[in-house]
Amino acid sequence: MELARLDVEVTDGRGRPIRDLRAEEVEIEEGGVRRPVALLQHVRAPLGTYAEAAQRTVGGDVSTNRGAPRGRLYVFAFDQSHISPRNEQVARRAVERFLRSRVRPGDRVALYALPGPGARVGFTGDVNRVIAALPNLSGSRERTRFTGIGEIREFEAFEIDRGNREVLQQVLLRLSEEAGFGVSAMDVRDASRSVVNRADSQARQFLDTFADLIRALRRIEGRKDVILVSEGFHGDNVGRDLERVAAAAAQSYSAVHALDINRRDSGIEERNAFGGQRFTAIESRVSPLGTLAAETDGDLFVRAASRPDTVLEAIGSRSEDHYIVGFEPAGDASGGGDYRRVTVRITRPGARVRTRTGYALEAGGSATRGRRQAIDAALAAPFALQGLRVEYTTYVVRGATPVQPTVVLSLEAELPVAAARAGRAADVVFVVRDARTGQAVASGSDIIPLPSAAVPGRAVGRGAYRVQFEAPPGTYLMRAVVREPGGQIGSADRRFEVPSATAAAVSSSDIVLGPAADRFPVRATAYADDGLSGVVELYGAPAEVDAARVRFSLRAAGEGDAVRRIRTADLDVADAGRGDGSRVVRFELPLDGLPAGRYVAEIEVSRDGETVRQVRRELDVVHGSRPRLARDSAGRPAAIEVLRGRLAGRYLASLGTVVPGGRAATALARAQQDDWPGASAMISPPDTDSGTESALGELALRGLARFAAGDYAGAAEALDAAFAADTDAPRRALTAFFLGWVHAYRDDDRRSASAWRSAVFLDPTLVPAHLALADAYVRLSQPALAAQALRAGLAALPESPELRDRLTRLTR
Repeated sequence: MELARLDVEVTDGRGRPIRDLRAEEVEIEEGGVRRPVALLQHVRAPLGTYAEAAQRTVGGDVSTNRGAPRGRLYVFAFDQSHISPRNEQVARRAVERFLRSRVRPGDRVALYALPGPGARVGFTGDVNRVIAALPNLSGSRERTRFTGIGEIREFEAFEIDRGNREVLQQVLLRLSEEAGFGVSAMDVRDASRSVVNRADSQARQFLDTFADLIRALRRIEGRKDVILVSEGFHGDNVGRDLERVAAAAAQSYSAVHALDINRRDSGIEERNAFGGQRFTAIESRVSPLGTLAAETDGDLFVRAASRPDTVLEAIGSRSEDHYIVGFEPAGDASGGGDYRRVTVRITRPGARVRTRTGYALEAGGSATRGRRQAIDAALAAPFALQGLRVEYTTYVVRGATPVQPTVVLSLEAELPVAAARAGRAADVVFVVRDARTGQAVASGSDIIPLPSAAVPGRAVGRGAYRVQFEAPPGTYLMRAVVREPGGQIGSADRRFEVPSATAAAVSSSDIVLGPAADRFPVRATAYADDGLSGVVELYGAPAEVDAARVRFSLRAAGEGDAVRRIRTADLDVADAGRGDGSRVVRFELPLDGLPAGRYVAEIEVSRDGETVRQVRRELDVVHGSRPRLARDSAGRPAAIEVLRGRLAGRYLASLGTVVPGGRAATALARAQQDDWPGASAMISPPDTDSGTESALGELALRGLARFAAGDYAGAAEALDAAFAADTDAPRRALTAFFLGWVHAYRDDDRRSASAWRSAVFLDPTLVPAHLALADAYVRLSQPALAAQALRAGLAALPESPELRDRLTRLTR
């Protein structure tokens, strides 16, 4: 089911944003029924200047979209049909001053005259272009309407239509005096009804155009401030039209801020002539503007014509700090675009909540926009999107040759848990461009299986992605985009450098911290009781490498002085089958007594006392020891730990296309939630399988469930059958990979090696299968075959640091 989403502001009693809200503190009701919260994402306002935020989030050790520099999206809409001639001028001048003084780098502005003709400028960072279009705005509101019996003012017509007898008598007398003969009440009522119909038609035309404009903004990611300049209109008969605008605003994350520019400084004669009702009429016209603002989480600014600069400054100063709350809509929410009202409560004492009054699902679901279209829009957006929290880093390591670097991208994203969305996964896409020319040098796309469990206190879990690519020396800008199945998108930007290297000089890879089992983390974590370990590779001319010296230091983040230092003088030979003189420096540092916190590890490579390369990497030091994997009676990691890996998530996601509905779909959903006993209970007995795809999906699930339960013989039988029944090569490779693990747990290394050989044959990019195959050969006392298997893997993946490192340790 598609998630409904609200943008919610939460503040304390003093109006300060609350940034540590927990999912269990959010209550959403629709039709009096609580709806489960499935997504809670904090969108943090950037701290400091635009340049400071960019340095921290784009140029930092770990790139993130949390607090990333981003501009505001302002849409100025002038309701020309409901602005008196020349009354737009005060707002035009104020908007020009706002554009010149308040718009920041990264902000985007749009300007529209509704319903037209007039100014029409799409989102742009060129404020001069918008200013040049301002003179094309002009009001055209008619205060009175001509009828067959004389002029009737618009507010009089509505009062008469509402049954106001006093106004009816006033108009009757005035028209009779002007005509010189008696006018009947019936004639006045009919004429008033004609005026009301024309006014309603004009209001509907504006609201339809306004709704279409706001709905089109959904293609542009990010929250929008829509500033509506108007004198208002009567809302008696356009309630449904107002609701359509609110629905469009909910779909596009738009807040409508209405500026009432009615003039209330008329002379005493005019007020007496109108019987004091002119001001009542203004309030009547402004009321629908207030409805639009309230429904869309905007503000109504009455008497804005007397304080336009103050009003626009208030809009520009509104906090950007908010949460995106995703929840499962009511069962009858068909996604037809109707506006559905909800109530949002925050249970934390003293907390205040502000949000729109409801939501609207897109007709046919958000999938109708197309995954590719949404991702392309995110890639082209002027700034990073914060619908999902995304963090990633890059490692520059040695490639196939010393002068051909490889970049490893390591990414984590907060995603909704798998729950009932069986077989669904998030999309991930990245593009790398040369910072100087803008030319794309690398790109890729893949999926991230939805996490099986949420982070404690959150409604989301973490999904991981890792990939490697080649890039020549230079400076690069990267954007990574993650889109979860419900359509929510997060993206983050990164600036990084690939240093130049020559075969004659010495250079080094980036520093890689942590144990081999956790290579290339987004942010390394070291446990004080375990100490800190890591590796860096030197490469270049053998004589230069041999003469190089390496110093390692660890210091608290933000401090210049080293806390602890060690010097590594003995370099290990990195024999990866190349014989080119590369060296690997490994280090271990005790952390006893070191306070928990964030630190910076630094490697300095020098030659003849001159620093030739310096690399740094941030890490978090925490107390205690690294959590140990659960193990079985033989001392091996428990099977359940194998099923919690990244490849298991990918395998389960791939089964979503072949698992039938009903109990099997429930079993898959429970497996994705790490509930293997629950999954096993929902899988049909073997003799009830029917249909090729049905049999395939249930066989694979049965095999994994029996593996988790320790029934290795039953697991091998089911996975063997699934492997034989499948024709999809990537999925067969994953089936063979897990079949290899089943045989390994049966202590049958020959069969496990055979299964892993099949896995790497079907999908040579499965690095874990290459590593597992090499380990199986080692257990079979066949180190030469293990080295051969690793070299075969390197032939397919010459830049794989994991394969090179394992071959190095094996050949040493």
